[in-house]
Amino acid sequence: MNLNPLSDCERTFILEAASQKIRLDGRKKDEYRPLKIEFGLDWGNCLVTLGCTRVFAQVSCEIYQPNNSRPNEGVLQISAELAGDNKLNDLTKINQVLERFYKDSKCIDLEALCIIAEEKVWKIKVDLSVLNLDGNILGCCSIATLAALMHFRHPDVMSTGEKVIVYSSSERDPIPLSLHHHPVIVNFAIFEKYDFIILDPSLLEDNVCDNKLSICFNNHREMCGVDIEGCASLSQELLVNCSNQAASMAIKLVDKIKSAIQIDIKNRSSSESIKGLEPAVSEENGLKLCLSNKFNFVGPSNREDKIEEIDEKMDVDQKVIKITDGTAFTTSQNNLHQINDVKQNEKNDDLIVIDAESSESSSSDESVEVVSHYKLEDVRPIIGKYVVSDDENSDSGTIILD
Repeated sequence: MNLNPLSDCERTFILEAASQKIRLDGRKKDEYRPLKIEFGLDWGNCLVTLGCTRVFAQVSCEIYQPNNSRPNEGVLQISAELAGDNKLNDLTKINQVLERFYKDSKCIDLEALCIIAEEKVWKIKVDLSVLNLDGNILGCCSIATLAALMHFRHPDVMSTGEKVIVYSSSERDPIPLSLHHHPVIVNFAIFEKYDFIILDPSLLEDNVCDNKLSICFNNHREMCGVDIEGCASLSQELLVNCSNQAASMAIKLVDKIKSAIQIDIKNRSSSESIKGLEPAVSEENGLKLCLSNKFNFVGPSNREDKIEEIDEKMDVDQKVIKITDGTAFTTSQNNLHQINDVKQNEKNDDLIVIDAESSESSSSDESVEVVSHYKLEDVRPIIGKYVVSDDENSDSGTIILD
């Protein structure tokens, strides 16, 4: 998370570049950074990467009692937070702006989320985690929110009198949310002294600019809201120019989101398994989530099968006897016979160690005989080490569990 304070030298350098109509990263004033949208295993999980700014969005739903003022409408809740324990930046304003733009614009059909009027409705919650902050955090959160809502599917329900039946995805296909339109927030940074307005500002440009302008448009070129932060005075001509740029950019961003969702749905319908998002380390940008080709996801549907498969391997040529909760030791018929033979043998000074891993350390001692009593391929169970000791300080023929 980039939260370092801005020095006077950096501020002077950025202002000098703005006076020459130059951006530090070489972009044009109306140029957007590269946008990448990825979806996870579950419906509504979305990772948006805008330059070095990364936001992870997750949509969840639950059956909720509606508000008394709107008994026939569902509930939409949006919350954003910084990943980790760093609380230097307060994202309360971002939460308020997102809820105002998405609720007031009525982009979601909340009445379609009603199950039983005045009793049960769906509550849709959008959780945003800012993984890396490098400017235009409000715009990136807006893209992640819209992409997650468009990608989300909630379970199908059926009401039979007072009883509500919620069907799983294996019984009935989940239902997508009903969206009337698709609003997206476009951010501008304004340097009033140099008459320089830039689109998609970076973190340094955000901290130095005189004013921040956030305009929300949908794909029909309809304005859904405006938020102004700063002390600069904005003329009517400036607002019109920024609005035209925001409307054009909103159409491109919505098309980008729709294209990413269509690709994800196509991959889910194909025979190929969905890999999801896996944490990885990027040398250039720090933490990065990418698609994995190495690991198979063990979900709720097949986790029990995996456990049963491991239990079958553990039962090969073994018998597990539980002593107390959480502890067990393993015995084998062949090994017990070998221990009894040693007890009756005159050469009681021979030591028998039943532990496959200890064979390397004991192979150099000629008085030690190593007995390997299990072979479970790559899976090695936790077993005890049995020692037949004939030490002077111990009872003869005593079996010690180490």
